[in-house]
Amino acid sequence: MRERRREVRSADAIVIGAGAAGLSAAAMLSRLGVAVTVLESADAVGASWRSRYDGLRLNSTASMSTMPGYRATRRKYGEFPTRDAWVRYLEDYTAHHGLKVSFDAEAIAVSADENGWRVQTQAGEMRARFLVIATGHDRTPDLPDWPGRDEFRGDLVHSSAYRNPTPYVGRDVLVVGPNVTGSEVACHLVRGGARRVRVSMRTPVTMSRRKFAGLSVHIPGIALNYLPLRVADFISWRTQVQMFGRLDRYGLPKAPVGVATNLAKYQQAGALDDGFIAELKAGRIEIVPAVASFDGDDVVLDDGTRIQPDAVIASTGYMRGLDGLVGHLGVLDDRGVPLVSKGRQHPTAPGLFFNGYEADLSGQLRLMRFGARSIAAEVKRQMAA
Repeated sequence: MRERRREVRSADAIVIGAGAAGLSAAAMLSRLGVAVTVLESADAVGASWRSRYDGLRLNSTASMSTMPGYRATRRKYGEFPTRDAWVRYLEDYTAHHGLKVSFDAEAIAVSADENGWRVQTQAGEMRARFLVIATGHDRTPDLPDWPGRDEFRGDLVHSSAYRNPTPYVGRDVLVVGPNVTGSEVACHLVRGGARRVRVSMRTPVTMSRRKFAGLSVHIPGIALNYLPLRVADFISWRTQVQMFGRLDRYGLPKAPVGVATNLAKYQQAGALDDGFIAELKAGRIEIVPAVASFDGDDVVLDDGTRIQPDAVIASTGYMRGLDGLVGHLGVLDDRGVPLVSKGRQHPTAPGLFFNGYEADLSGQLRLMRFGARSIAAEVKRQMAA
C-alpha cells in the first residue's frame, strides 16, 4: 500500500511560536506585504501565558509591554496586566493584524537548503525563504535532578504546574528559589492559607518593587542599561535598600552578583516584590538554605538540616528548549541561547532570525517589540536586493 504523500506548503516567512515575540514579528512582516504563516503547537495564541499561575501580573507596565502596531492601553488592559488581560491582548493583537496562525502545528525539525528553510510539522512540510524562531525564553521547565528526588513521599512539582494556593491550604510548603516566580508563589501561599511557608535559597537575589517614586522601575532601567555593569549593579542595590531597608536579618543578604550583571551574563532578572518582603519581615515566610537532596519524607538542606514539608514547589527556572530544533545549526551558545538577535543572522544560517530571547533592565517584552521591527527591516532589505 502506497504511503499517502504529505502536504508541502510554502510562504515567504514562517514564524514558529504564537506568543508576544512571534506575533509581533509576524505583524511587522505582514505590514511589508510578506506572506507569513505562524506555527503554534498549542490550540490558541499566548499558550505559555495561559498556563501560568492565577495571580500572575506583568512586571512591566502595559505601555512598556505593548507590541508594535496595536497599543496595550492601561484603560483596557490595566497598568500591570494580569495573566488573563495579557492573553486577551494577544488575541486582540492577532485579530487586529489579521494574522494567519496554524494551531496544533508543532515544529518538529528545521533544515535549510538553497531555497531557504524547511520546517517539518506533524501535518507535513512547510517551506519559506525566511524563518523566525519565537518559541519562548521560558520554554521547558528545569527541575533539578536532586538525589532521592523520585523517592520523596511529599508532593514535588515545578512552579510551572502551580496554579493557585487552594491545594496548599493548611499545609507546610517549601518553595525552592526566591526569584520572580518563587517570591510571588510564596507570598500567594501565605495569603492563601498555607500553614507554613519556607523558601530555600542558594544565591540571594536583588529585589525591587514594580514602581518607585511613582514610576515603573523599568523606566530608569532603560538608562541603567547604558551604564557599566558594576555601576548599574550598585544603583540597583542602593535602590533596594531605599525601598526595603537592609534585609540581612531576615535571611536575605546582598546578592553576590548584581542584577545588571546577572541579566547580561546569565539572562536572570531580579525579583519584583508583590508582597514577599512584607511577609518575610512579618515572619510568615522563612528563608532556609539550598536543597541538597531528598530522603523519604525529608528534604535535606545544604547545612545538613532536615525538614519535612508536605509539598515542595521548585521555582528553578526554565530552559530555552531550542537544541532539538536548531542545535545542529551552530546558532546557539553553550546555554542554548541564540548567539545573535535584534534582526541579525548567524553567518551559517542566513534568513534565520530569533525574537524573544533577550532581557535587560527595561523589561523583556519591550525588547520583543524592537526585535520584531529589526527583523522586518532586515527582511525588507533582503527582498529588495
